Amino acid sequence: MGKYLARRILTTIPVLVGISFIVFALVSFAPGDSISLMLSNETVNVENVAKLKAELGLDRPWYVQYVSYMGKLVKGDMGRSVQFNRPVAEMIGEKIGNTFKLTIFSCFVSLCIAIPLGVLAAARRRSIFDYSATAIALVGVSMPSFYLGLLLILFFGLRLGWLPIRGLPTYDSTFLKQIRYLILPSITLGSSMAGILTRLTRATMIEALGQDFARTARAKGQSEMGVLFKHAFPNAFLPILTTFGMQFGSLLGGAVIIETIFSLPGLGMLAMNAVKFRDLPLIQGTVLVFAVCFVAVMLIVDILYVFIDPRIRYD
Repeated sequence: MGKYLARRILTTIPVLVGISFIVFALVSFAPGDSISLMLSNETVNVENVAKLKAELGLDRPWYVQYVSYMGKLVKGDMGRSVQFNRPVAEMIGEKIGNTFKLTIFSCFVSLCIAIPLGVLAAARRRSIFDYSATAIALVGVSMPSFYLGLLLILFFGLRLGWLPIRGLPTYDSTFLKQIRYLILPSITLGSSMAGILTRLTRATMIEALGQDFARTARAKGQSEMGVLFKHAFPNAFLPILTTFGMQFGSLLGGAVIIETIFSLPGLGMLAMNAVKFRDLPLIQGTVLVFAVCFVAVMLIVDILYVFIDPRIRYD
């Protein structure tokens, strides 16, 4: 296991370097000028723009800037934001906690919806419950997250007034208060994953329930609930876990939109502002953090395989 982990961690380094290179090159060749956005209309002239570019090192070729950036990154320096003139690592550290709370709670909501619906739909195949669960899953997969978010804001926030629709409370607030602010964004963000996992859970459970071990368990007098959760579900869980890990990347990408809709001060909104002002160091930093999080989740999923299925070994 130790050798496998070391090999996996080493193989992620070229992936992260490639991601940083692609993002750096795309932003460098994109139209627009972040320096002009930093200066007011009265101070935008050739002399001021050239002076600020020289101070920030933006007057050099993009590949020279990239090599310089990677050299600093190895030392733990992610550069300074062009827009805010603050260390990028410090800004990311202030926002990443909110994004983690949103993402983790969205995963929790997705699993709480998908697993029971999928298992029960498979157990009651071709029933009204099965058709209803399939319809709910299709709605979750098909409906755009930004549209669902606006509907939830309109109904539960503005019309009924049950839940807050923007922002997050301070860190010293109670746990329940923070959860209230995360309910609508988490449902919006996790709806697509819940739909995908519901359909996958149903399909894998139907396949597992048709295997010989399930029929043998029934023949030995095992209850239907025991067959479902003791025999069938553990064998059907590996594909669900794999898809969950892959869908985690879509949650991180969706956080950019959801945090903007609900005005959540997280990493997604920070990335949106960075793109808006073409803040290259901040764009690079947020994308790298998203990439590292996704790679870490996939590594955790691979490790969990060993504990879920004893037949899998990485030695």
